[in-house]
Amino acid sequence: MGDKQVDCNTSSEWKPELKYDFDPITSDDEIVTVDLSGTPIQCLKKGDALQHKVKMARMIPDYRKHIPTIRNMEMDDDDVIICAFAKSGTHWLWEITSMLRNGNADYHGKEKTSAMFEFVPAEVLRASPKPRIYNTHFTPQGLPKQVFDRNCKILFLQRNPKDVLVSLLPFLQGHKFLDSAIKWDEFICKYMELEVESSLLNWFYYTRQWFEFLKEEHDNIYCMAYEDLKDDPVMEITKLAKFLEVGENTDLFKDIAVKCSFQNLKQAATSKVETFTINNKEAAKKITNFTYKKGEV
Repeated sequence: MGDKQVDCNTSSEWKPELKYDFDPITSDDEIVTVDLSGTPIQCLKKGDALQHKVKMARMIPDYRKHIPTIRNMEMDDDDVIICAFAKSGTHWLWEITSMLRNGNADYHGKEKTSAMFEFVPAEVLRASPKPRIYNTHFTPQGLPKQVFDRNCKILFLQRNPKDVLVSLLPFLQGHKFLDSAIKWDEFICKYMELEVESSLLNWFYYTRQWFEFLKEEHDNIYCMAYEDLKDDPVMEITKLAKFLEVGENTDLFKDIAVKCSFQNLKQAATSKVETFTINNKEAAKKITNFTYKKGEV
């Protein structure tokens, strides 16, 4: 079975920045096939993370080398990690947390992928200025080992899976991972049949891994729900501030709630196109448009 060559071009002039080396596939590597639209895609599997087995994979680090370095990455007691499945509000919570830690309602100067375990080498993440607020779609097994030896704080965010998948479909289509013609009914049927154990694709697998982990008591983990944050953002921001030990400031919490509304976040993201991991502003703007979807059923 041949590889599906994922076309990530969003303009006729844009050429992806293949900044990382990608070693040849060997017989020791695990290759899995993912089919969500009738066109199988072959992926390299490392742990429970997937990486497309195509040239475009060089846009991010080779997971065979990258994931072990993330697992062995040094952590500090005051580091914060936001953990959530894709399309569950990761960026929303990342901006809120950044504002709380910095004591103001200013947006972070970079796009959230600049602090994401999946996309950035460990040495670059470690070199970023404090306060460090990382984010990831990895399960607990993919987090740095020191997270559980230090006093790092973990924010685990969940969202109704129906809304997750409604938001996930246009996201995958926008990135050209799925045909734009695929209909919702076809997509959801394929998704429900998905068997690959991947934290980056399979919501059911991801959630089971976290629930199993959370059966043990962890004082450094704070669980949140997307729906609660949406229904009463000031209340949820207040509770989060208490967990983060940043002090109480009702006026600031209200300002943060306003600045982190859906429309304001989407508008702010367009001003960060120069910090995207791709090297084309127009392409980054288009990615922002299909990334920011409310995803409501």
